[in-house]
Amino acid sequence: MNTISSHYALPRLQTISLPQPKAPSLPASDQAPPTQDGLAGAVLTPELNLNRLRWTPAGSLVHPKAEQLARSIDAGWSQTACSGVAELASRYFSSTEFQALNSGSYHNFDHPLVVADAAGAFASGLGWTPERKQFIQQVALLHDADDRSQQGSDEVKTGTPARAQVTLEWMEQQKDQLSQRFGWSPAQFLEAKVLIARTDFPFDDKPKTAMGTRYDGQSSVQVYQQLLSQLPGEKQAEVMRDGLALRFADQAGFYANSFDMAVDSVQGLAQELNGSLAGTLKFTPTFLGGVGQDTGFDQQIAIELGLGPVELPGRDRLLASWNPALAQRFLTNSSQFEMMSQAMSDLPAESVQAQLEVLKSTARAAYRLTTGQRPT
Repeated sequence: MNTISSHYALPRLQTISLPQPKAPSLPASDQAPPTQDGLAGAVLTPELNLNRLRWTPAGSLVHPKAEQLARSIDAGWSQTACSGVAELASRYFSSTEFQALNSGSYHNFDHPLVVADAAGAFASGLGWTPERKQFIQQVALLHDADDRSQQGSDEVKTGTPARAQVTLEWMEQQKDQLSQRFGWSPAQFLEAKVLIARTDFPFDDKPKTAMGTRYDGQSSVQVYQQLLSQLPGEKQAEVMRDGLALRFADQAGFYANSFDMAVDSVQGLAQELNGSLAGTLKFTPTFLGGVGQDTGFDQQIAIELGLGPVELPGRDRLLASWNPALAQRFLTNSSQFEMMSQAMSDLPAESVQAQLEVLKSTARAAYRLTTGQRPT
């Protein structure tokens, strides 16, 4: 597919030339007043005037055809509650670059902003310093960067799924410029690659399809362990813990805001994977139930690296360490997806799209009746 889902159409943002960007100041406070749904605001920084937001160009990080395609799309931001990280991203990328690097229907312009916002919400619970929080959010902005260039050709395909191993290869090709933009040392650049490797999905020991990278023939677990082993021993356990937090934010971020936004993200995922909306919606409760549960390979890697007993946070610990409002919305939306799946049981797959608003209303009503609580 070659267009971005209409659910993520963004206002065009003016680009101007500015001096080489400096390392940014730390993000604003995570605190915000209660929202209309009665939940405390979660990592919602003050709203920016988007007309005044300027994305700083600093050379090109993307394939020329990807940049050309991005310019041809009315690309921008769908105004999720992530103003602070949008402003942070604008210090490192031009709007065209950011669009070209995040052109999927699910892995779109919004996705890295949502993930960076969600990752920052672990700062208090996991004891991150402000500097550590900022570094993790920088990595989150970059974690799916992929201009969808096709190996062996001069073609670019927008709207396709992100590819972690391509992102890692691209990072090596752009190492000097990325390090300069983010203000990273060589050690931080390597750490960023390790963290991004842990976001690969599925995270297993099955070799990936060859993508023309140095990681061809390797599984996601092998790539992660190989990169992790290059870090100093005293750093490895910390990065493994933070990698699980980033992975959780990556998988849960879209599902920890409004239910409408969560359903929109499922629509984008179905489009990106060329799958049916009905099948994707029915699988969603299973997927959400497994978020944060897959630490088996991590435990094995810790043993093989000789790290001894390492406390790696699982689902319950990550939820307890997250901003409470995000955790509550994630669990509420998970329940509503389960109820929506049940409501779809007798509905023909081809009718799901037309009945989507009815299905959402049914899920909300079922949640209220069964829990006595108002859903998001």
